[in-house]
Amino acid sequence: MFLLGGCGGAETEQNPPPPVQEDTTNYSGPAPQTEDIQLFKLTLWDNIASTNRCGACHVQGNTAPYFARNDDINLAYAAATPLVNLSDPAQSLLVTKLSGGHNCWQASDSACADTMAQWLRNWANSSDTAAATVTLVAPPLREPGASKALPDDPALFAGTVYPLLRQYCVNCHAADASQTQSPFFADSELAVAYDASRKLINLDSPELSRFVARLGGEFHNCWSDCAANADAMLSAITQIADNVALTELDPALVVSKALRLEDGVVASSGGRFEASQIAFYQFKTGSGVIAYDTSGVEPAANLSLQGDINWVTGWGLQINAGRAQASTQNSAKLAQLISATGELTLEAWVVPANVTQEGPAAIVSYAGSSTERNITLGQTQYNYDFLLRSDNSDFAGMPALSTADADEVLQATLQHVVLTQDPVNGRRIFVNGVDTGVREAASAIRNWDDSYALILGNEANGNRQWQGTVRLLAVHNKALTAAQIQQNYDVGVGQKFYLLFGIGDLINLPDSYIVFEVAQFDNYSYLFNAPYLINLEGRSLPQPVQISGMALGINGKEVVTGQAWISQQFDLAAGTDLSAAAVLSEQGTIIATELGAEGDEFFLSFGRIGEFSHVRSDSAVPVQQIIASNSQSSDIGLRTFAEIHASMSALTGVPQQHDNVATVYQTIQRQLPAADTIDTFVSAQQMAITQLGIAYCNAAISDTDIRQSWFAAVDFGAAPATTYSQANRPLFVGPLLDRLMPLAPGTSAVRTEVETELDALISRLSNCGGSCSNDRSLTIAKAACTAVLASAELLLQ
Repeated sequence: MFLLGGCGGAETEQNPPPPVQEDTTNYSGPAPQTEDIQLFKLTLWDNIASTNRCGACHVQGNTAPYFARNDDINLAYAAATPLVNLSDPAQSLLVTKLSGGHNCWQASDSACADTMAQWLRNWANSSDTAAATVTLVAPPLREPGASKALPDDPALFAGTVYPLLRQYCVNCHAADASQTQSPFFADSELAVAYDASRKLINLDSPELSRFVARLGGEFHNCWSDCAANADAMLSAITQIADNVALTELDPALVVSKALRLEDGVVASSGGRFEASQIAFYQFKTGSGVIAYDTSGVEPAANLSLQGDINWVTGWGLQINAGRAQASTQNSAKLAQLISATGELTLEAWVVPANVTQEGPAAIVSYAGSSTERNITLGQTQYNYDFLLRSDNSDFAGMPALSTADADEVLQATLQHVVLTQDPVNGRRIFVNGVDTGVREAASAIRNWDDSYALILGNEANGNRQWQGTVRLLAVHNKALTAAQIQQNYDVGVGQKFYLLFGIGDLINLPDSYIVFEVAQFDNYSYLFNAPYLINLEGRSLPQPVQISGMALGINGKEVVTGQAWISQQFDLAAGTDLSAAAVLSEQGTIIATELGAEGDEFFLSFGRIGEFSHVRSDSAVPVQQIIASNSQSSDIGLRTFAEIHASMSALTGVPQQHDNVATVYQTIQRQLPAADTIDTFVSAQQMAITQLGIAYCNAAISDTDIRQSWFAAVDFGAAPATTYSQANRPLFVGPLLDRLMPLAPGTSAVRTEVETELDALISRLSNCGGSCSNDRSLTIAKAACTAVLASAELLLQ
């Protein structure tokens, strides 16, 4: 076994107890004998002792163990102690019994288990219990095997499964349906339907396909008899499977052992600051019409899903045209507990669908309408808005506190957004752990209305629709400190696993593994991140080991794209201590799903590892040429990530510390070139360079002073037909190239050719059918800037 510390060895302070609510169990027995027994009563026993929970059975004289007994809290504590693991609450017997279906009081076993785990964390966080750790355990041995994959051509699908979907599922699962619900596997466009269906079909085990399970086991919208409908779907998928050949593993490959996600070790979700949490949503259920509040603070303000809302694989809700709403009765706890302290924190992990929403569009709102609210987190284009009813505002929470327009903090990517309010510091907004610097003078919460409802994605009167994904939501009745906000940001969000790929037989050291942190990035892809080498028995390398050409494989073949490590070489010296993680790379990559999380099987292949080697040929995977020190290498090199960052800053005049640029850089830094040899370049790095170029060009063109200094004669307030007319176009293209291609070395593209390419790009972007808005002129300028700045002109050394 190997333990990963949950807190990184940092000094910790004892957390205060969670919010105390009314004791509804009317306990009148002996007083708690110790402080820990008192904490047990406040955090756990008060929540489980009622007759609609564990108190219905586990009381004296009924069903043992008597951990919910109501005659003596000290005896209840003694009975509960063997059933809990305060250092890792999720592994407690009280939690695992619930997750296995034992007498859950809600419609979801996982929601009951998560709530019980939260009560135990409240107990643990209030005591001196050590932080939870992640234990790495050897996975089952599995050789990479043969598998089947759906062909690129949808012909087999079109003659088997597609007719059933078009006949019976078209009323919901199509883009033009009256009640649209993604995925659109019944779409009128065959290619769209096929793409949406791929992850729902399992050719290796057709009976495990989601199409079959939804009909036969979950009774989802059967068109007649569910068992017969499931058999019809199974028969159609089996016909595809019978006509698809096995994808045999290339016997020449040098490969690790194989793993599925279910073989991984679940990364601990512990480490968050939760002592003042009064509502908490992780969106783990993955199906159904309820998102559960697992804060453990009663009553649970569960959210009912209404309209076009989809569950996101790896935990989350994608809101397209709907909302998730709690009842006013259960939402009232927020007003009551926040009014009691005069402080609050609203914390969310969100992915805005775009940067054009305004109103403000309501991401999270505790309100009665768009004109009466307690608090709202909203979006206005590139800004986050904080509306709060206080003694400095009206009933609508106006004036709003918003992030600065020039900073463009809000981006259509995963972001951690935190709003805090307390009587001393007033309102503040943090994004990705960083204080945005916007402030409101100190104010106090006044006149909160407990008849409002907590809503995600819209206001109660339906006129502030927001589109995007919410991955986590927490409400606290204390204002978190900057350190606590950073702590929660560092923990991250979503379901994560540690996958341990066995390579002991390849390096002549048993119990050795290359470990990746793996997450289901979204419904269509996996994120593999930061590989390291470890030996679970704590041994050291007996001889030097070289690892190069490492590639990810899925379902019997190497992945075609996203190979972040195939061009890297890792050299480990003899005697390297593998009792702790020997980091191979800080890089990560994204690969596409094929069969879905239940069916996809992963492995690693190597160009060289230990005494084994394989020369890749006739492969779509880019191959690294290992160059000896006395061999010749290319005269052309790459700028490294730091050089690209500095060059873009120098060319645009935008400082590297610009908030938006710095945020993007920190996000994609691992994807940028780490070495200056051109042989190491892969497509994922070009995407990162493009993202950084977009950030710099967006900041530069949005800055009036910078824009005016570049294009003194261009009127960006006019429509594109005027701004980029043939007469005016040289006034834009010429200064742009002068600014971004100032040196023109021999390796540069011919300027006239660049001008021709930009001219074609501007023409395409200006073609709006005669209805271009005036603000499109700036958008075109940003696009043209990015096309030059993120090109090989800057990348090549």
